[in-house]
Amino acid sequence: MISAEAVGWKVGGAQILDDVSLTVGAGELLGIIGPNGAGKSSLVNILSGVTSPSSGRIILQDKEVTGASATRRARLGLARSFQTSALFDGLTAGENVRLAIQAVGPAAFSPFRGAGPASSGQIKALLTRVRMPGRAQTLARDLSHGDRRKLELAMALASEPAVLLLDEPMAGVSAEDVDGLSEIIGEVRDSGVAVAMVEHHMHVVLGLADRVAVLHHGQLLAVGAPTEVTADERVQQAYLGEAL
Repeated sequence: MISAEAVGWKVGGAQILDDVSLTVGAGELLGIIGPNGAGKSSLVNILSGVTSPSSGRIILQDKEVTGASATRRARLGLARSFQTSALFDGLTAGENVRLAIQAVGPAAFSPFRGAGPASSGQIKALLTRVRMPGRAQTLARDLSHGDRRKLELAMALASEPAVLLLDEPMAGVSAEDVDGLSEIIGEVRDSGVAVAMVEHHMHVVLGLADRVAVLHHGQLLAVGAPTEVTADERVQQAYLGEAL
């Protein structure tokens, strides 16, 4: 569903990513792990179109999108979350979801025609999907950190994406919310969506991922089944000794 082919990214004289090739298939969850500064978020930004690579190609559902904008990639079926919350705090949870639906629908918002319709049924279904059925009228600023993360997932899922990129979705949430978010993300994967997830909670990655990719100093150190990757001595030395 999405592939990075020999992707490199250089900033000034620093090589942030170097010859990284990865694929994620439909109904697969790829966990992306590695030490801080390994290039994980940079890779997500390149896959989603926030950043342009210095070399290599990005393929999304059999279309090359290397030079395409983030908006174009969203139209082609890609959605993502960010490390920091990106919500409209002065709006309710339901209104945030409504805007997400309207942003990608056939009657998307236009300054000339206003906002397209988003039914209360659609909003309720998305909030229910992320375990927030009774929070539609709660202001986003009043939500717990865990519920804010769930709301971001609901907004990402509003476009019914084929590919979902998650950048540390569990960051800063409670143990209970980690379990809840894990269940939701697993259900999204099981519905046929291709999911790539950067995450530092190793028990989450090892429990959810079909395959794990390890980045180290901007290079792909290892990729494979969780048991294969955790048994790799290079991975243990570079990362797992600290993470586990």
